Amino acid sequence: MGKMGHFLVALAVGVALALISWQAGVLDSNIFGFASGAAVEAGGPGSVVAIGAAFVIGASMIALPCGYPSVFVMPSILGSRKGLPQRAALSLLFLAASALPLAALGLGLGFGGEAILELLDEMSARMTLAVVLYSALGLVAISYALSELGLFHLPSLLGSVTGPSLPGEDRPYRRAVVLGSTFGAGLGIGCPMPTYYIILGWAVAAANPLYGAILLGVYGLGRVLPAVGLGALIVAGTDRRKVSQGMTSFRQKTSELTNGILAAMGSYLIVLFGGVVLYRTLTL
Repeated sequence: MGKMGHFLVALAVGVALALISWQAGVLDSNIFGFASGAAVEAGGPGSVVAIGAAFVIGASMIALPCGYPSVFVMPSILGSRKGLPQRAALSLLFLAASALPLAALGLGLGFGGEAILELLDEMSARMTLAVVLYSALGLVAISYALSELGLFHLPSLLGSVTGPSLPGEDRPYRRAVVLGSTFGAGLGIGCPMPTYYIILGWAVAAANPLYGAILLGVYGLGRVLPAVGLGALIVAGTDRRKVSQGMTSFRQKTSELTNGILAAMGSYLIVLFGGVVLYRTLTL
């Protein structure tokens, strides 16, 4: 069908799923936070699914420009020590330094959403916010899907992200923390990917600080955990070129699928919130 055909099919799938969700009563649950007027429970089924999706989204970014470099900094970290306990400690420091800044961001977004929810006493105001927030996220997703088709170019934020001065290899533990923070607080927070924006919007709409911290923290772990594994393979003797070629091949094979998911997600949010919830708001 070609890229445009796949894009249109993905849009139709998103519309169909939105209508099915509406008829299934999804909007009457607490999954979407503002839409139902209730904060998402950290242990609810919808939130658990979202946490798993956040990890998968984070892990998929290993093949993208904002995640790719993490694979090739790991050998310099792991190779600085020979023993397994020391290498494990370095890996844990790198993971923690990457995930904690994102968890702090999620915590802040959760408090922000909670404050907004307390200010909006009327259900119509909460539903209006849900319409604006989720419809905007849908537009962002579709815009990036269209940009992948080459119809226009969206600006990248990566050019403004600069790395800090690195400690020398004689200070591997400090080096692991600084590099981990770079990929967490730097490239992690500044990575302009639409799926990441949707996670941010979800954390705000959930209006639950603990849930926001868990959601973004798990996303942060997903971003760098594959890098630890691939870096360990390189240290163990795997050719760097084979790793690079494998990641490039993975990106090429999955780019069309990723683009389709973005298009379907965008149309789903726009129809469900820009259509169904907007209609409910206007007819309250």
